[in-house]
Amino acid sequence: QLGYGLQPDLTLDLVYNPSGPSLPPDQCRLEADYRRELQLRHGVVFSHLLTIANMPIGRFRVDLRRQNREMTYRALLRDAFNPGTLKGLMCRSQISVGWDGALYDCDFNLALGLAISAGGRVTHANVQRLLARPIVTGEHCFGCTAGSGSSCRGALVA
Repeated sequence: QLGYGLQPDLTLDLVYNPSGPSLPPDQCRLEADYRRELQLRHGVVFSHLLTIANMPIGRFRVDLRRQNREMTYRALLRDAFNPGTLKGLMCRSQISVGWDGALYDCDFNLALGLAISAGGRVTHANVQRLLARPIVTGEHCFGCTAGSGSSCRGALVA
């Protein structure tokens, strides 16, 4: 058999995020459910299913405010803080680069205009300063640490 999701070098990953202000379900269980149902109903095979949480920024934040649910969602994220997710946070091992070369601790900080504490641009980056920098955080950061955690690789803990 040939095709994406069928061969190791042709990966097909699905990404799931809730349609509203809730945390994603357990990634392993959801992957098993999707794998079974997509195969049975449509003959679709995939490599992995990744779950991500909605960040209370941008259009989602506007929608939360319109529904008067922003504070409730922020409280949900804060109350679901999981210290086990901290080690795997992307901001601890990666940086984001803006179109102008400005550096950010993560894509969400980039979207919010929260530049990296070590300052500078990619052309003037000092690796030692970057490694020693404090990470710029905000209340939106609870989106990556709530429940099983959230990253571009899906859940951070099982």
